[in-house]
Amino acid sequence: MSNQQIQKVKVKRLAHVGLWASDVQAQARFYHRVLGFDLYTHADGPLEQHLEEEDAAIFLALGEEMHALSIFNDTRVFPTNGRRPVVRSTLHHLSFAVDTDAELAAMAARLQMSGIELSFEPRDGAPDLGDALWLNDPDGNRVEISVMPDELYTAISSNRKTRRALLRPYGLQHVALKTSRLEEMVEFYTESLGFDISDWLLRERAWLRCNNDHHSLILSEGQTGIEHVGFTIADGSELLGWADYLSHQQVPLLWGPGRHGVGDDLFLQFPDSDGLHIELSAGLSQYYDRDVTTPPRLWHTRETALNLWGAIPSWLREESHV
Repeated sequence: MSNQQIQKVKVKRLAHVGLWASDVQAQARFYHRVLGFDLYTHADGPLEQHLEEEDAAIFLALGEEMHALSIFNDTRVFPTNGRRPVVRSTLHHLSFAVDTDAELAAMAARLQMSGIELSFEPRDGAPDLGDALWLNDPDGNRVEISVMPDELYTAISSNRKTRRALLRPYGLQHVALKTSRLEEMVEFYTESLGFDISDWLLRERAWLRCNNDHHSLILSEGQTGIEHVGFTIADGSELLGWADYLSHQQVPLLWGPGRHGVGDDLFLQFPDSDGLHIELSAGLSQYYDRDVTTPPRLWHTRETALNLWGAIPSWLREESHV
């Protein structure tokens, strides 16, 4: 590839998110039983048997795509810091995909030209599909870049006909990270991985896209860690169905239903079994601007940027910095 082609290469989608969990099996059961995820595996047998047998990591898929989530047993040891509690981020890694081996090689060249340390190691959850590119972002978050596979995986699912099975997200949409070095993180993901900026909220939050979706990555000021993971659903009617369904499952709604000003999507948020916020999103704005330049929009009011329908939760107001 020419130097110009190397500079143009970019990641094409958010492939999956890796999470640390205090109880891997409990997390896997939540995503399977409540959200309808399937177990991604290379072996046959009942799903419940695999949930019992897996210990180090479990890989969960939606539909016919590769796994959307990988869940790892949290065995990290943190040094004590006097009386101050050590904050544990539940983010294990982020995984992005490119289309071809040539694009992966060009991405490696682009990163090396930027002086970023990287390595080729087995890809998460599918080592037989070839190595992936691994590196760290400015916050030290592990980032995987791999080629989108052509072959189908094996997904073990339950045969029970339940309302849960009818309410399953269509796929992974975005991940939101908090960072104490917002501008440096934005520069890394735009200059090194090829993201475009869709919107800014003052200097406290940025929405970045790598395909037609308004955003695949949200970066906001705060203590380094993961804020939430977002999944796509069909429409507003389905969103209301999810609100009813989650109440029946005794899963509390943390925020919404509402409509984001940024992205114009309908949304609601709730916690998983480890307390990580999950967002369901319908009607996210699309960009079809391959041959034009679309400048970022700048929002001046947090309330309208985050929820056109008014309220934002107290925990979000307290975490925000103006």
